[in-house]
Amino acid sequence: MEDAINSIPEEAWPLLDALLLITCVVTALWLIWVIFVSWRRKASNLTSVRGASANRRASPDFLEVDEKARKAAIARGEAYDKVLDKRDATEAAEARRELRRKESMVSRAGRLISFAMALFSLATMVSGTLFQVSVMGRYWEQYSAGERLMAVIQEHPIGVAVTVAVILFNIVTFVTNRKWEG
Repeated sequence: MEDAINSIPEEAWPLLDALLLITCVVTALWLIWVIFVSWRRKASNLTSVRGASANRRASPDFLEVDEKARKAAIARGEAYDKVLDKRDATEAAEARRELRRKESMVSRAGRLISFAMALFSLATMVSGTLFQVSVMGRYWEQYSAGERLMAVIQEHPIGVAVTVAVILFNIVTFVTNRKWEG
């Protein structure tokens, strides 16, 4: 054996070293691959081809249900569903809070003005009803419907303007919020 090794020329040793290194790397990769495949088969509950037999009555391992593992998986799924439901509720509450935070000063002022205008309109209508019943009776007797409306508008321009503004504001708010889509 020693004579065979001594007969190898010096120029061939680097090539032999490289071939030995390649052989070791390929062997290591093959060994890693075999271990990985066997772990994968075991995790998937598969039988290797060499382990198969000619038994016609045999059934695959994956057809047998592990009831204990199944119940544990169902319990984990239910726990996960509870976590998801809680997270969804939290996200919805946060979205509502964010929506409230985004409300600008202009929209707050608009709501306050709308409320004040509605109160003023209500007060105008109540006072008009209580204190001017006789005037309305004259309108009713003397004028047609269109003339009555024009007379009320001429005698109470502020109340009519406030009422029209409140109605227009509510119509615009309703259209911009698109309540019919929700």
